[in-house]
Amino acid sequence: MSAPRFFVDGPMTPGEEVGLEAGDSRHAAVVLRVQPGAAIVVIGNGVAWSAEVVSVSARVVSARVIAKSESQGSELPAAVSLLQAVPKGNKMEFVVEKAVELGARCIVPVECARSYGGVSAHKLERWRKIARSAAQQSHRLIVPEVEAPLAWSAALQRFAETPLLVAHEAAERDTLARAARATFQHVALAVGPEGSFTDEEIAQARAAGAHMVSLGPTILRTETAGLALLSAVAALQHWW
Repeated sequence: MSAPRFFVDGPMTPGEEVGLEAGDSRHAAVVLRVQPGAAIVVIGNGVAWSAEVVSVSARVVSARVIAKSESQGSELPAAVSLLQAVPKGNKMEFVVEKAVELGARCIVPVECARSYGGVSAHKLERWRKIARSAAQQSHRLIVPEVEAPLAWSAALQRFAETPLLVAHEAAERDTLARAARATFQHVALAVGPEGSFTDEEIAQARAAGAHMVSLGPTILRTETAGLALLSAVAALQHWW
Protein backbone atom coordinates (compact mmCIF):
# COMPACT_ATOMS: atom_id res chain seq x y z
CA MET A 1 0.00 0.00 0.00
CA SER A 2 1.42 3.38 -0.99
CA ALA A 3 1.94 6.13 1.55
CA PRO A 4 -0.89 8.70 1.76
CA ARG A 5 -0.20 11.95 -0.06
CA PHE A 6 -0.93 15.50 1.08
CA PHE A 7 -0.47 18.94 -0.47
CA VAL A 8 1.32 21.62 1.53
CA ASP A 9 2.17 25.22 0.73
CA GLY A 10 5.54 26.25 -0.66
CA PRO A 11 8.85 24.53 -1.43
CA MET A 12 10.51 22.15 1.03
CA THR A 13 13.99 20.98 2.03
CA PRO A 14 15.17 17.79 3.76
CA GLY A 15 14.91 18.04 7.54
CA GLU A 16 12.21 20.71 7.44
CA GLU A 17 9.09 20.16 9.55
CA VAL A 18 5.78 20.91 7.87
CA GLY A 19 2.19 20.92 9.10
CA LEU A 20 -0.70 19.54 7.10
CA GLU A 21 -3.69 21.74 6.28
CA ALA A 22 -6.53 21.51 8.84
CA GLY A 23 -8.79 19.29 6.73
CA ASP A 24 -5.91 17.00 5.79
CA SER A 25 -4.83 16.81 9.42
CA ARG A 26 -8.30 15.67 10.49
CA HIS A 27 -8.39 13.09 7.71
CA ALA A 28 -4.91 11.79 8.58
CA ALA A 29 -5.59 11.63 12.31
CA VAL A 30 -9.21 10.48 12.42
CA VAL A 31 -9.74 8.48 9.23
CA LEU A 32 -6.26 7.14 8.41
CA ARG A 33 -5.22 7.07 12.07
CA VAL A 34 -1.61 7.88 11.31
CA GLN A 35 0.82 7.71 14.21
CA PRO A 36 4.25 9.30 14.79
CA GLY A 37 6.77 7.46 12.64
CA ALA A 38 4.30 6.79 9.83
CA ALA A 39 5.48 7.39 6.26
CA ILE A 40 3.59 9.93 4.18
CA VAL A 41 4.27 11.94 1.03
CA VAL A 42 3.97 15.74 1.04
CA ILE A 43 3.72 17.72 -2.20
CA GLY A 44 4.65 21.36 -2.58
CA ASN A 45 5.34 23.44 -5.69
CA GLY A 46 4.84 20.40 -7.90
CA VAL A 47 7.43 18.22 -6.13
CA ALA A 48 6.64 15.16 -3.98
CA TRP A 49 8.71 14.46 -0.86
CA SER A 50 8.91 11.45 1.43
CA ALA A 51 8.22 12.47 5.00
CA GLU A 52 7.79 10.97 8.47
CA VAL A 53 5.00 11.96 10.84
CA VAL A 54 6.40 13.50 14.03
CA SER A 55 3.23 14.60 15.86
CA VAL A 56 -0.49 13.95 15.55
CA SER A 57 -3.57 15.81 16.72
CA ALA A 58 -7.00 16.35 15.23
CA ARG A 59 -5.98 19.94 14.50
CA VAL A 60 -2.46 19.59 13.15
CA VAL A 61 -0.40 16.67 11.88
CA SER A 62 3.27 17.55 11.49
CA ALA A 63 5.86 15.66 9.46
CA ARG A 64 9.58 15.92 8.83
CA VAL A 65 10.69 16.05 5.21
CA ILE A 66 13.23 13.33 4.34
CA ALA A 67 14.00 13.35 0.61
CA LYS A 68 12.37 13.63 -2.79
CA SER A 69 9.92 10.79 -3.22
CA GLU A 70 10.61 8.02 -5.72
CA SER A 71 6.90 8.17 -6.52
CA GLN A 72 6.60 11.66 -7.94
CA GLY A 73 3.28 11.27 -9.72
CA SER A 74 2.70 13.01 -13.03
CA GLU A 75 0.74 15.57 -15.01
CA LEU A 76 -0.54 15.63 -18.57
CA PRO A 77 1.95 17.35 -20.90
CA ALA A 78 -0.68 19.95 -21.81
CA ALA A 79 -2.94 22.08 -19.63
CA VAL A 80 -6.53 20.93 -20.11
CA SER A 81 -9.43 23.11 -18.99
CA LEU A 82 -12.93 21.62 -18.77
CA LEU A 83 -15.81 24.05 -19.28
CA GLN A 84 -18.70 22.14 -17.74
CA ALA A 85 -22.27 23.41 -17.85
CA VAL A 86 -23.44 22.96 -14.27
CA PRO A 87 -25.77 19.95 -14.04
CA LYS A 88 -28.64 19.61 -11.60
CA GLY A 89 -28.30 18.01 -8.17
CA ASN A 90 -24.89 16.87 -6.99
CA LYS A 91 -23.65 15.66 -10.38
CA MET A 92 -21.00 18.36 -10.56
CA GLU A 93 -19.24 16.69 -7.63
CA PHE A 94 -18.80 13.56 -9.75
CA VAL A 95 -17.58 15.61 -12.72
CA VAL A 96 -14.98 17.46 -10.64
CA GLU A 97 -13.65 14.31 -9.00
CA LYS A 98 -13.32 12.32 -12.21
CA ALA A 99 -11.99 15.22 -14.31
CA VAL A 100 -9.21 15.68 -11.75
CA GLU A 101 -8.43 11.95 -11.84
CA LEU A 102 -8.22 12.14 -15.64
CA GLY A 103 -5.75 15.03 -15.55
CA ALA A 104 -7.74 18.26 -16.01
CA ARG A 105 -5.76 21.30 -14.87
CA CYS A 106 -8.74 23.63 -14.54
CA ILE A 107 -12.51 23.16 -14.22
CA VAL A 108 -14.84 26.04 -15.04
CA PRO A 109 -18.51 25.77 -14.03
CA VAL A 110 -20.49 27.34 -16.88
CA GLU A 111 -24.01 28.74 -16.76
CA CYS A 112 -25.89 28.27 -20.03
CA ALA A 113 -29.38 29.24 -21.15
CA ARG A 114 -30.71 25.74 -20.47
CA SER A 115 -28.68 25.02 -17.34
CA TYR A 116 -30.61 23.41 -14.50
CA GLY A 117 -27.95 23.59 -11.82
CA GLY A 118 -26.92 26.67 -9.89
CA VAL A 119 -23.69 27.61 -8.14
CA SER A 120 -23.45 28.84 -4.57
CA ALA A 121 -20.43 29.76 -2.48
CA HIS A 122 -20.99 26.55 -0.49
CA LYS A 123 -21.04 24.40 -3.63
CA LEU A 124 -17.90 26.05 -5.00
CA GLU A 125 -16.06 25.43 -1.74
CA ARG A 126 -17.26 21.81 -1.76
CA TRP A 127 -16.05 21.27 -5.36
CA ARG A 128 -12.62 22.69 -4.50
CA LYS A 129 -12.29 20.31 -1.56
CA ILE A 130 -13.24 17.41 -3.82
CA ALA A 131 -10.63 18.52 -6.38
CA ARG A 132 -7.94 18.60 -3.68
CA SER A 133 -8.87 15.17 -2.35
CA ALA A 134 -9.03 13.66 -5.86
CA ALA A 135 -5.64 15.16 -6.74
CA GLN A 136 -4.05 13.57 -3.66
CA GLN A 137 -5.67 10.21 -4.33
CA SER A 138 -4.71 10.13 -8.01
CA HIS A 139 -1.06 11.16 -7.43
CA ARG A 140 -1.33 14.56 -9.06
CA LEU A 141 1.46 17.07 -8.48
CA ILE A 142 -0.86 20.07 -8.40
CA VAL A 143 -4.34 20.82 -7.12
CA PRO A 144 -6.46 21.64 -10.18
CA GLU A 145 -8.32 24.91 -9.93
CA VAL A 146 -12.11 25.02 -9.79
CA GLU A 147 -12.88 28.54 -10.96
CA ALA A 148 -15.81 30.75 -10.12
CA PRO A 149 -18.76 30.20 -12.48
CA LEU A 150 -18.98 32.02 -15.78
CA ALA A 151 -21.79 32.66 -18.22
CA TRP A 152 -21.23 30.95 -21.59
CA SER A 153 -20.34 34.18 -23.38
CA ALA A 154 -17.85 35.08 -20.64
CA ALA A 155 -16.31 31.60 -20.80
CA LEU A 156 -15.78 31.98 -24.55
CA GLN A 157 -14.06 35.29 -23.94
CA ARG A 158 -11.97 33.82 -21.10
CA PHE A 159 -10.59 31.15 -23.46
CA ALA A 160 -10.48 33.26 -26.62
CA GLU A 161 -6.77 32.54 -27.14
CA THR A 162 -7.05 28.81 -26.36
CA PRO A 163 -8.06 26.02 -28.78
CA LEU A 164 -11.63 25.14 -27.80
CA LEU A 165 -13.41 21.87 -28.59
CA VAL A 166 -17.15 21.88 -27.99
CA ALA A 167 -18.99 18.56 -27.72
CA HIS A 168 -22.18 18.75 -29.77
CA GLU A 169 -24.59 16.09 -30.91
CA ALA A 170 -24.97 17.68 -34.37
CA ALA A 171 -21.23 17.64 -35.12
CA GLU A 172 -20.14 15.43 -37.99
CA ARG A 173 -18.45 12.08 -37.55
CA ASP A 174 -14.65 12.14 -37.15
CA THR A 175 -14.64 15.81 -36.13
CA LEU A 176 -12.98 15.03 -32.80
CA ALA A 177 -10.14 13.08 -34.41
CA ARG A 178 -9.60 15.84 -36.96
CA ALA A 179 -9.62 18.61 -34.35
CA ALA A 180 -7.24 16.69 -32.10
CA ARG A 181 -4.57 16.32 -34.78
CA ALA A 182 -3.03 19.60 -33.63
CA THR A 183 -0.44 19.54 -30.84
CA PHE A 184 -1.77 21.30 -27.77
CA GLN A 185 0.07 23.09 -25.00
CA HIS A 186 -3.28 24.23 -23.63
CA VAL A 187 -6.73 23.15 -24.74
CA ALA A 188 -10.24 23.87 -23.47
CA LEU A 189 -13.05 21.34 -23.69
CA ALA A 190 -16.67 22.41 -23.39
CA VAL A 191 -19.84 20.49 -22.59
CA GLY A 192 -23.38 21.84 -22.58
CA PRO A 193 -26.22 21.36 -20.09
CA GLU A 194 -28.91 18.66 -19.91
CA GLY A 195 -30.94 20.43 -22.58
CA SER A 196 -27.87 21.01 -24.79
CA PHE A 197 -26.56 24.33 -26.06
CA THR A 198 -29.00 26.66 -27.76
CA ASP A 199 -28.50 27.55 -31.43
CA GLU A 200 -27.39 31.00 -30.33
CA GLU A 201 -24.75 29.54 -27.97
CA ILE A 202 -23.40 27.31 -30.73
CA ALA A 203 -23.26 30.31 -33.07
CA GLN A 204 -21.34 32.25 -30.41
CA ALA A 205 -18.87 29.38 -30.07
CA ARG A 206 -18.36 29.12 -33.84
CA ALA A 207 -17.81 32.88 -34.06
CA ALA A 208 -15.18 32.54 -31.33
CA GLY A 209 -13.32 29.94 -33.42
CA ALA A 210 -14.39 26.84 -31.49
CA HIS A 211 -14.43 23.39 -33.08
CA MET A 212 -17.69 21.41 -32.84
CA VAL A 213 -16.79 17.77 -32.16
CA SER A 214 -18.76 14.55 -32.05
CA LEU A 215 -18.59 12.02 -29.20
CA GLY A 216 -20.26 9.28 -31.22
CA PRO A 217 -23.73 8.25 -32.37
CA THR A 218 -25.33 8.12 -28.91
CA ILE A 219 -26.42 11.04 -26.74
CA LEU A 220 -24.35 11.26 -23.57
CA ARG A 221 -25.46 12.77 -20.30
CA THR A 222 -23.73 16.06 -19.53
CA GLU A 223 -21.86 14.53 -16.58
CA THR A 224 -20.55 11.79 -18.90
CA ALA A 225 -19.73 13.91 -21.94
CA GLY A 226 -16.95 16.03 -20.46
CA LEU A 227 -15.13 13.03 -19.07
CA ALA A 228 -15.48 11.16 -22.37
CA LEU A 229 -14.15 14.17 -24.27
CA LEU A 230 -11.20 14.58 -21.91
CA SER A 231 -10.34 10.88 -22.19
CA ALA A 232 -10.62 10.88 -25.98
CA VAL A 233 -8.41 13.96 -26.41
CA ALA A 234 -5.78 12.50 -24.07
CA ALA A 235 -5.77 9.26 -26.06
CA LEU A 236 -5.66 10.99 -29.44
CA GLN A 237 -2.79 13.17 -28.26
CA HIS A 238 -0.94 10.07 -26.99
CA TRP A 239 -0.71 11.57 -23.50
CA TRP A 240 -1.41 8.19 -21.94
